[in-house]
Amino acid sequence: MRGRKRVVVFALVGLILLIAGSFIAVDWMIFLLGIKTIYAGVAKPVVSSICLLLVSLIGRDGIDRRDTALLIFAFVCIVPVDVLMSVVVFYPGMTVASPAFMVGGVLSIVADVLLIIRHGRGFPYLRGITGTSKPRANRGSFIWLPLLVYGIAVAVLIPLFKDMARVGHLTIGLVYSFFVAASMWVGWETVRQRLYPRLNAWMIGIGTTCWLITEITGEIYNIQIGRISNIAFNFVWIFYGTCIVCLALSGYRWGNSGG
Repeated sequence: MRGRKRVVVFALVGLILLIAGSFIAVDWMIFLLGIKTIYAGVAKPVVSSICLLLVSLIGRDGIDRRDTALLIFAFVCIVPVDVLMSVVVFYPGMTVASPAFMVGGVLSIVADVLLIIRHGRGFPYLRGITGTSKPRANRGSFIWLPLLVYGIAVAVLIPLFKDMARVGHLTIGLVYSFFVAASMWVGWETVRQRLYPRLNAWMIGIGTTCWLITEITGEIYNIQIGRISNIAFNFVWIFYGTCIVCLALSGYRWGNSGG
């Protein structure tokens, strides 16, 4: 990717950073000063829309056509999710069991599945690890990564179970967390198995990790346990914004980024 297109891509990333910085600052002003504004709720889906635009501009500069198509379809789901999740700004009384949150949750799972398929690149490591000819030692060295990812997710979420049930969010929260954890695992397999150029793989790994952290901070906010939940809300988009920007940029070939 060279010339005008590179300039456009970096300009859009700069615009994202400008908008994200502004609404993150506004979120903290709301928390600390109690000001009333809907700016952050409007600006957040704008960042998602710019990420969709970034992905739509990939064209011939992508990894391959299938990779680009899956990324585009994933972001087509992500944008309406972020719009629906921002509706809470206009309707503060909305609960996590409301139709907007439920539809958003389903679309987010669809996006996550598309990304898992994208990052799996055919899952060659699964075919190898399940083969009868694979040495047990190799299987053992393979299993530590998924065990680590799911172990972290379970350890963090277990203390939240009771409150998640209290707000009617336990089932969808656990289902969604399962997919997000799977996304993080598969995301880091792109680094371990060298399924993408090095820079792209690290963007995917960082992006999917931030998605899991987003889910955890989002759950802490959803269960509404006072000041802790209010503080967690202000960190959601710090991690989520990092996630979607990294994933959007991971669709580009960045020259000689290593193997």
